[in-house]
Amino acid sequence: MLTIAIVCGAGIATSALIAEQVRDHLAARGRDIHVVQATVMDLLSPDFRADLVVSTVDLPDALGIPRVSGMPLLLGTNPKVTLDDIDRLLARIAPAAGGEK
Repeated sequence: MLTIAIVCGAGIATSALIAEQVRDHLAARGRDIHVVQATVMDLLSPDFRADLVVSTVDLPDALGIPRVSGMPLLLGTNPKVTLDDIDRLLARIAPAAGGEK
């Protein structure tokens, strides 16, 4: 199963708000994808695994994980931008399964 990590500086309230919106979006599309909240430190752990990251903070390219800005979801400015980016990247990560692994 694919995993999306929602990352903010502290990994608590902000990521919870974004995670709920991402879960709702995925459920509306019938996608069974695990959504977890995480911190930047979690991403740096060798044991941490995610297929996609939605983040409110800048992350280094060296992580090697596709990233989407979560700021439009957090601010409510244009959530469709983030949700469309998630759909686009999921289709690229696992196109044959419609976003699932």
